Amino acid sequence: MTFRFLLSTPDKTFFNGPAESLVCPGPEGYFGILPRHAQMVAAVGLGIIKVEAEGKASLFVVDGGIAEVTPEEVIVVADLILDAKDSAEAEEKLQETRALRTVPVTIH
Repeated sequence: MTFRFLLSTPDKTFFNGPAESLVCPGPEGYFGILPRHAQMVAAVGLGIIKVEAEGKASLFVVDGGIAEVTPEEVIVVADLILDAKDSAEAEEKLQETRALRTVPVTIH
């Protein structure tokens, strides 16, 4: 059993197709989605989306956005999405993105 998953920024689509499961970062931690999940809308935080589709995992670093979930479909529109070929690359991109968020600002 699958659900349709769409992952995009306002100007580019990163994933659009059937998925078996999804793990997504929220502001308070990660949440999981399986087919026939209850309807919900959730904020997307900084973290790694892991989507299982056709027996393989795809990883994306995301920062900010919104997820709309219905029993048949999940749509995530994020402010920033970076695709990664494996978990090591995803972790590296996540750390780089986190470091950019916390650059101190000095006012003279």
